[in-house]
Amino acid sequence: MAAEKRVVFRSRWLPWLLIAPQAAIITLFFFWPAAQALLQSLQQSDAFGTSVEWVGLENFSNLWADESYLDSFATTAVFSVLVAALGLSLSLLLAVFADRVVHGAAVYRTLLI
Repeated sequence: MAAEKRVVFRSRWLPWLLIAPQAAIITLFFFWPAAQALLQSLQQSDAFGTSVEWVGLENFSNLWADESYLDSFATTAVFSVLVAALGLSLSLLLAVFADRVVHGAAVYRTLLI
């Protein structure tokens, strides 16, 4: 069994300093927009954003009561399943053909890649 290699830092703050830029980027580009989207989903604003009214979960109850949203949700689910199934089927079929030993297999593999 191989010996475990561990990095040992001489100072306690250096690992945190090395992680800080990535943590700042994740916070700035992921957590902040996600928090803003969650906050805005609980509010009602006019078209220009000049007036904002707190409505809480009323937006979500209206959404789940809307028949066109439920239809679009079902359409998206069917589309996603079909794309995944057809994509995997086609990929497996091409992989089987690439694995067979036939005349021109090297050309086929090159074109496949």
